[in-house]
Amino acid sequence: MQYEDRIYGSTEITEPIVQEIIASSAMQRLLKVNQYGASFYRFSHLTTNRFEHCVGVYLLLRKFNATLEEQIAGLLHDVPHTAFSHVVDFVFGGSEIGTFHEEFHKEVVMNSTLPDIFAQHGLSINTVLDKHRFRLLERDLPDLCMDRVDYFFRDLVTDRILNLDQAQNILSKMIRFEDTIAFDDQAAARTFADYFRRGDEQLWGHPLQAALYYLFAEALKTALFENIISFKDLFSVDEVVYEKLAAAKHPLIQKNLARVKHIQVVEDPAHYDFYIRTKIRMVDPYVITDGVPVRLSHLDKEFNSVQEAYRAKRQTGYYLRMIDSN
Repeated sequence: MQYEDRIYGSTEITEPIVQEIIASSAMQRLLKVNQYGASFYRFSHLTTNRFEHCVGVYLLLRKFNATLEEQIAGLLHDVPHTAFSHVVDFVFGGSEIGTFHEEFHKEVVMNSTLPDIFAQHGLSINTVLDKHRFRLLERDLPDLCMDRVDYFFRDLVTDRILNLDQAQNILSKMIRFEDTIAFDDQAAARTFADYFRRGDEQLWGHPLQAALYYLFAEALKTALFENIISFKDLFSVDEVVYEKLAAAKHPLIQKNLARVKHIQVVEDPAHYDFYIRTKIRMVDPYVITDGVPVRLSHLDKEFNSVQEAYRAKRQTGYYLRMIDSN
């Protein structure tokens, strides 16, 4: 099976179980779940979907010689993601952690054809359900892991913050040290970490992005309360749910959907419409120094100061006033 990835290029996928997982309905659904949630309805160039992110994580794990078990865990790690991705975290009060979908990982996987695929290959699907035991796949911030590395490259290239050559050059400086992803070059580690913080500042944690997610979540909350959509609908795909929202004759839903497409925001603690805090995403990579992994912040004090200043700024959250540009 030949697979073409927008970041990593063309690659051959030969493992039969991986091919079957990719073809499964559980994975194919993710083709219709946009990685950027509400932001896609404002910025149409943000086209990455959860499927390509999952395959990208698998490809990185394979590149860094993870076990097949861990590669498959990476491939499946976002299978339970809801329509509109992390917008649903805002619906259910988890905007600072972004883990709503993880609560349903086992349920979604077990109610799919995936257990049968595993059984046909003589494997138990239980071996890949706890993704947090796979240390290349998942680690807490500020560590690097394959999930985090892939969405960094994919999101920043898609949003034109980083170009493809830069991404591939940074990737070439990454190495595996035991079960940790690190850098063999301090300058490359600094470049990665600075761009990662820039991704948080300009994309993932930008005030406008936070506002779009907030407004879209408000539309979803109203639709759920009024039984215009069901909880089950959240586990379908973006288009199905959006069509129900767009067809709803509820004025608040229509107002919030319209705002997503044109609203501007300013930070105004004195006269704000809403206050919101979002997940802070920063990394502090390891650099292999004399055969030992050392945090970049321990090697580069200026970097540490920049990181702490940004953290302090972001921890206050956003007091946002909306400006209707129509």
